[in-house]
Amino acid sequence: MIAMQLGNIGWDRLHDATLVAVTTEWASGETRVRVRLSEEAARGAGVHVTGTKLLRCPREQPWGPSVSINEVRLLSLRDGRKRLEIEVQSGDVIEIEGDAVELNVEA
Repeated sequence: MIAMQLGNIGWDRLHDATLVAVTTEWASGETRVRVRLSEEAARGAGVHVTGTKLLRCPREQPWGPSVSINEVRLLSLRDGRKRLEIEVQSGDVIEIEGDAVELNVEA
């Protein structure tokens, strides 16, 4: 599949955030990623993916152990789906493909 970069508004706020959990509800196809923002440790954020078609979540840690996010990329695929790539500072890249991807930051 060919992908193109979408707007990165808000996603850069996840750099150095702490990755807390990745969960998928199999029946509904909903995937949630919970994080704690780096600039305000008590403040949380979450990514909600609906219509999950793919979840790849390696934990090989080629750069060494880490729970911090390095970079987040949101891509648009040819078939209309979205691909979220979360690069952890361990060197692992979590990939989630679904119908829609939403970033929610606690107020």
